[in-house]
Amino acid sequence: MIKAGTGARIARQLIARTCPAAASAPIAAALGRIIISAPSATSMSADGRAHRGFATSPATADLCDEHVESPIRPCIATPGVLNDYGAIQKFHGRIETVKCFESNPLVRKTLGEDGDGRVLVVDGGASTRCAILGDMLAAMGRDNGWSGIVVNGCIRDSAIIAGTEIGVKARGTHPLKSIKTHMGERGTIVAFAGVEFVPGHWLYADEDGIIVSETELHLPDSKL
Repeated sequence: MIKAGTGARIARQLIARTCPAAASAPIAAALGRIIISAPSATSMSADGRAHRGFATSPATADLCDEHVESPIRPCIATPGVLNDYGAIQKFHGRIETVKCFESNPLVRKTLGEDGDGRVLVVDGGASTRCAILGDMLAAMGRDNGWSGIVVNGCIRDSAIIAGTEIGVKARGTHPLKSIKTHMGERGTIVAFAGVEFVPGHWLYADEDGIIVSETELHLPDSKL
């Protein structure tokens, strides 16, 4: 934890070397607050754990360019099917899957586990009759280290999720919550938006869309 006043002291030391006239206490204190409040490269959850998966996610466009002619060419999800709702638009990780229809207990159970930087892909059968993800589950995923959540269905509490530091893509929104009558399936191959999502494979997402690959994709250092 950074002690009170540390930011101002750091600011005074820095600006005293470059602009002595500006090294007054009020200016340094203001700069110190900026230094302390500046976002870090890796966001932290409520319990202090780093959110893995989005801080260094490569752009999907760069990955497609780099691997367009390689044996591990990624599969590209159909554009326009899924929309961004989370505060993080760029994320990636290994795929975990849940298949359920208008009932989300298994989604809750899975997001309650350590995500370890993975992406949860939820096949909700493209239902538009209720939401299978809300703000509490999105926050749970964030706090447990999930990189992102991709939903073939609807979410709700979208205004709150928009400020939640986790990647969330879904077909749309719906104000009605889901039922809790059945669990569904976990760890099975699911398919929607023109691609198959296989547990253990890799998913990369950003503002341009979603790509999936059997293996982890890398870029040359010059493109990072």
